[in-house]
Amino acid sequence: MTMTETSENLEHLISLLGGRGKFQTSVHILAAVGCYLSITFNHLVMAFHGSPVSHTCMAGVNQSDLVNATPKTEFNLTNVQQHVTNITHSKCFTTVSYSDGHDDVIDCTSGQWEYFPKYGERNIVSEFDLVCSAEYLNSLATTIYFTGVMVGGLVFGDLADRFGRLPVMLITLYASVMFGLISAFSVNYVMFVVLRFIVGIFTQGVQMATYTLIIEMYPPKYRPYAGVGTDLVFSMAVIVLSGLAYLMPHWRHLQIAISVLPLATVFYAWYLPESLRWLVIKGNTERAEKLLRRICNINKLRFPAETWNLLEKDTAIQEETTQQYNVTHLFHTWSLTKATVICSYLCVVMAVTYYGVTFKTSSLPGSIYMNFFISGVMEVIVCLITIYLLNRFGRKKPMFGCLVSAGVLCLACGVIGQYTSGLGHLITALALAGKCFSGAIFVTFFVYATELYPTVIRNIGLGFGLVWARLGGVLAPQFNQWSKALLGFDAIYVFGVLSLVGGFAILLLPETHRRRLPDVIEQDIQVDKSGMDVEDVEDVEYGEDAVREDLL
Repeated sequence: MTMTETSENLEHLISLLGGRGKFQTSVHILAAVGCYLSITFNHLVMAFHGSPVSHTCMAGVNQSDLVNATPKTEFNLTNVQQHVTNITHSKCFTTVSYSDGHDDVIDCTSGQWEYFPKYGERNIVSEFDLVCSAEYLNSLATTIYFTGVMVGGLVFGDLADRFGRLPVMLITLYASVMFGLISAFSVNYVMFVVLRFIVGIFTQGVQMATYTLIIEMYPPKYRPYAGVGTDLVFSMAVIVLSGLAYLMPHWRHLQIAISVLPLATVFYAWYLPESLRWLVIKGNTERAEKLLRRICNINKLRFPAETWNLLEKDTAIQEETTQQYNVTHLFHTWSLTKATVICSYLCVVMAVTYYGVTFKTSSLPGSIYMNFFISGVMEVIVCLITIYLLNRFGRKKPMFGCLVSAGVLCLACGVIGQYTSGLGHLITALALAGKCFSGAIFVTFFVYATELYPTVIRNIGLGFGLVWARLGGVLAPQFNQWSKALLGFDAIYVFGVLSLVGGFAILLLPETHRRRLPDVIEQDIQVDKSGMDVEDVEDVEYGEDAVREDLL
């Protein structure tokens, strides 16, 4: 029996397990809610931890400040002994005017700023004095976190393919909880960013392992629902985060809250299963059969003995497990190489745009809490619409539409902001709409990328792509920080152009709608050379039963 036949039997077996049965639904909800809430909170919490706070430099309030401060102009004790006629406090320095007509400008140092939080918030900006010459450290904290996420993508994609989806998911989830809690007690900026870096590493492991575990439960017909349903939790978590941040304005309290919530998942190790697909591909037939019987029992289905026996006797599965895969296998064929290159670019684009606009939310007109809440509601609506679009129009057309829409909205936001005045609410609306479309790109992309890569390298492929996505997360805050100063225009223009280019790049990839999930690299070669479109492939693989089911 060939590996292609093995894969067809495996896909057929999964299609016999009830699709969206009780077992799949319960596992999906538990995994998505338990893990994706934590993922979303950790990815986006810096929008609140690092939101700008109005401040005034209070150096020069007393004579000791004048003596000990380091002024921008020549300053000595004689000046202090002269009569001070006026002291002017600005954001970053204090100007002291003397009776002889000259001024001294004194820079503020740590502890000399007075903060005026708009909503009574206390965050790392005011606690660690990340203002004026240290302002860049705020965006750097986000960059360091997403650098950790990049490292996690490199490490845990391979580990999840080697040791299973479930152990990687649980270990990384509880590790992120532990280090997240410790970060809430950071005594200085360096300690905070080091711990955030570590949290980023483990958070990426949670995301990859959880998504793959969920998507591998479903046959092709239900994969759009699985992918969008999972990302729907991400969007709902945005709403929850805005509420938590509003109720807990002190960043330490908020950090503790988002860290301890995943502890409610302690029973997952006893209930959630390993991926059936992974167990079969790795040749662990004993565990696979136990899981198969459990699924059939919960879904009230007859045990598919005939199909299972074919898989169990297939010695090719055992031969496959002897081979170890790595990133180089993503370039094993021309079609895989093309998919990997384009997907890597798209990952950068969607992350730069989504996180770039997200972290600009605090500087947009209106309340940061309301802006976050509204964007979360909009993302939920877009996710629900995406379910229909993915099934009605496939994968490429919705992705193309979302990329182009995000690009146009970001460019319109930049133009209106630069050349008009008094339209702050319109600018906010356009920015949030662009963020929603970039969020929809995430939803569609993960469904699409999962279908592009064979099982044996699926997590490696997703991990490799997510490394580039996290590069986008690394770059996004730096674009916001430096784009106008270095390039002469707002970062929103960069987000728009990158999205438009990505829209046309997606047209170079094949449509995967209704195509059987490939399990081995060789299948990519066979499908690539067949010359058949995806509908023909589906009919050949599933025959009349599949066509009949689709018509129903």
